[in-house]
Amino acid sequence: MSLFKYKAKRDLKKSTEPPAKKKKGKNEKLIFVIQEHHARRLHFDLRLEADGVLKSWAVPKEPTNDPTVKRLAIHVEDHPYSYKDFEGTIPFGYGKGTVRIWDKGTYTVKGQDVKLTEKSIKDGIKKGAFHFTLEGKKLKGEFLLIRLKNSSKDEWLLMKKKEDVLSKGKPKHAELTHLDKLYWPKEKITKGDLIQYYDEISPYILPYLKDRPESLRRYPNGITGQTFFQKNLVAHPDWISTIALKHKEGKVNYLLIQNEESLLFAANLGCIELHPFFSRTASLHNPDYLIIDLDPKGASFDKVIQVAQTIHTVLEEFQIPSYCKTSGATGLHIAIPLAAKYNYSQVKAFAEVIALLVHRRVPKISTLERSISKRQNKVYIDVYQNNFGQTIAAPYSVRARPGATVSTPLKWSEVKRGLDPTDFTIKNVLKRVKKIGDIYQPVLKKGIDLEKIIKRIHNTL
Repeated sequence: MSLFKYKAKRDLKKSTEPPAKKKKGKNEKLIFVIQEHHARRLHFDLRLEADGVLKSWAVPKEPTNDPTVKRLAIHVEDHPYSYKDFEGTIPFGYGKGTVRIWDKGTYTVKGQDVKLTEKSIKDGIKKGAFHFTLEGKKLKGEFLLIRLKNSSKDEWLLMKKKEDVLSKGKPKHAELTHLDKLYWPKEKITKGDLIQYYDEISPYILPYLKDRPESLRRYPNGITGQTFFQKNLVAHPDWISTIALKHKEGKVNYLLIQNEESLLFAANLGCIELHPFFSRTASLHNPDYLIIDLDPKGASFDKVIQVAQTIHTVLEEFQIPSYCKTSGATGLHIAIPLAAKYNYSQVKAFAEVIALLVHRRVPKISTLERSISKRQNKVYIDVYQNNFGQTIAAPYSVRARPGATVSTPLKWSEVKRGLDPTDFTIKNVLKRVKKIGDIYQPVLKKGIDLEKIIKRIHNTL
């Protein structure tokens, strides 16, 4: 932005505000100011000096040093440098009301000199994320501004960079780093956007993560960089919980995502995707649900939909409740609630029966063949995820794919021709869930009676 917009919005011959002039010369330090503005609605204007002007954001609520609180901040026009000292009443027109200085001082980015700090601010505004350290009377420490991607008003979030959270007894914190790193270069979606999404979706995703060992798939440089799996989490803060499980190679310490802080800890490690066990620590060998994974690998998505609806029909015939979600990739996941009443062997055997019944109904478009080369472009009905230690993307997990797609629960009425799993992304899923609620939630509740269902199937065949 330039001072042209500042001038265009005001009649500076009549307004008491400073003229639209850039600062001349350089100081040893850059200044910031926050002005309390009693306009039509009370708000606070954050202004950071850069390039001879004040980069400005309107913050509807009073800024705070509390790192657990996020404030909306709307990017507005640049203001002249001399605005830093402005106090008084704007008598009419744009911004009408009283202005007073709420806080002021100096700021830096990473302790850099003036030139590098200004560059960091300008680059950060373009990228949509940057952090800075304030030295004011009221506000002190590192702060972060992140642009909201789905906003039409150039809206940002202002927060303390270090997210300190108090819990029962181990002040604790998740320190968030490299938030302006591009994780989806084409879409210009940053690591900060990913963390913001998980922060906001946490009430909905945490029930599917809590008490479940987590296989970490890390993308430290985003979806176009190298990725690696990490199961054994040895080094971690003392407020992070893990569970040690025996493997052939020895004990493996799995991360447990128990709360919002550990969720953000995982996201900060570059875990774009979240892959929890089907079972919880209290009943590790008894899964809470059965998963049928429809994997197209060459088949059209319309065929995936057709197989999914066949599964739904078969399950309804035997009075078996089922819940569908997009994988976030190219397939669909269908879950049957079990309430941890059966072990993995029993569950997989039952899943194989269901898969066989479905395949018999649609043999031309489905397959039980595990080998990709032998599938003949048919939809693979995969039930082998129902083994101890296997994982799939959790509901509401982001996927490391173009578009930042999300594994999203669906109503069965939505599973029809025209459904496109790429429609559900980091930008719109939260709004959807707030509107329709967590329709996948019954997966974690009352489980089926396997013995009764097997009798029904036996009597039908």
